[in-house]
Amino acid sequence: MVKRLLGKTELEDMIWGTALLGAGGGGSLSTGLNLLKEIENEVMLLDPADLSDSANAVVVAGIGAPTRSLSPASEIGLGPGPVLAYEVMKSVTTIAGINLAYLMPGETGAMNYLTIFRVASERNIPVVDADGNGRSVPELATGLHPIYKIPTSPLVLASKAGDIIIAYLANPLDSAGAEAIGRAASILWTGASFSTWITSVATIKKCMVPNSMSKTEKVGKAMREARTIGKDPVKEVTTITGGKELLRGKIQKIEMRTIEGFAFGRTTVEGIAEHKGKTVIIDVKNENMIAWQDEKPVIMVPDLITTMTTDGRPLANTDTEVDMEISVIGIPAPEPWKRIPEGFDCWRHILEKMGYTGSYVTF
Repeated sequence: MVKRLLGKTELEDMIWGTALLGAGGGGSLSTGLNLLKEIENEVMLLDPADLSDSANAVVVAGIGAPTRSLSPASEIGLGPGPVLAYEVMKSVTTIAGINLAYLMPGETGAMNYLTIFRVASERNIPVVDADGNGRSVPELATGLHPIYKIPTSPLVLASKAGDIIIAYLANPLDSAGAEAIGRAASILWTGASFSTWITSVATIKKCMVPNSMSKTEKVGKAMREARTIGKDPVKEVTTITGGKELLRGKIQKIEMRTIEGFAFGRTTVEGIAEHKGKTVIIDVKNENMIAWQDEKPVIMVPDLITTMTTDGRPLANTDTEVDMEISVIGIPAPEPWKRIPEGFDCWRHILEKMGYTGSYVTF
C-alpha cells in the first residue's frame, strides 16, 4: 500500500490548488493558509487504488454562506465542530456495525480540505486521496454523492459551541431535506460542521473523483513554482487542468447579497490587453454558476468557472474587489459529472433562477 505523509509544504500546495478548483467557493485562500497553522501533525494520504473495495470513508465538512464581513475563524466555524461531528458519526455507525476506516473531503475547497486535515491530524485517521465533487458546490443536493444515490442519512451536525444534531431522514436519499436541516443549523449557529455520506472505496473509485487531492497539490505546486521563476501561472494551471483562459480583464462591478444562508451575486469583468472590448458576467450562488458573454452562456456548472489574479493568486468570491485585474478560467468538470443526466439536472433549479432554462452548454 502506498502511503504518503503530508507535511506543511504539501498541505499548503493543496490549499492553493483547492482555492482555485473551488470555482469561487469552498473557502478563501487566506482562510485556508491561516487555519493551516493549526495543523500540528502530518496527514496520511492513501491512494484509493490500493484500498479494499469494502472499506468505508466518511465525509466531514463545513456548511455556511461565505461572507466578506466574517473573520476567518468564524467563517469556517472550526473550533471543536469538525472533530465532534466525526466522533459522533463514529459512535452512531459503530452501533450500527459499520466500520469507518477513512476520511474524505466532500468537495474540493480550502475550507473543507482544512476540515479534513484538522480531523485527520488530531485523530490520526488516514485520508483517501479523493473527494466527492472535484469542485466546490453550494448545496448538499448538487453533488456526486446525491446523483449517484449515496445516502445522506445519518447526518450529524455540530456547532462551534459543541451543540449536536443527529438527523435520520425518512428517505435516506432525500439530500434536499438534509440540505434544509443543515442550512437551518448553519444559519442558527453562524456556520456548522457536518458528517455524512458513508461511502465504500468501491463507490469512490467508480462514482467520485479519485486522486483529486493529489491533483490540487499538483496545481498548487505549479502556481508556487510559476510565481518563483516568473512563468505565467494562468498558462501553468490551464495546462495541468485541461482548462482555458476565457478572459483576462478588470472587475468593473460586484453585486453580492446573502439570502437564506447562501451568497448570491454577479461579477462583471471587462477585458484588457488582447481581450479589450470583451465582457464576461458571472452569476454566483456561493460558487460561480454560469458565465455570460454577449448575453449568451459560454460556460456553466458542473464545469468550473474560476478566477485568479494575473500574478497567480486564486480567488474565492469573498476575495474579489472592483478594479482587480484577474483571469477568468474555465475547467472541465470531472468525468462522473458528465456520465449521467443528473450531473447537469441537479443544477437546473439554480440556473433557472439566474435566467437560464436551456440545456447544458460545454465550453
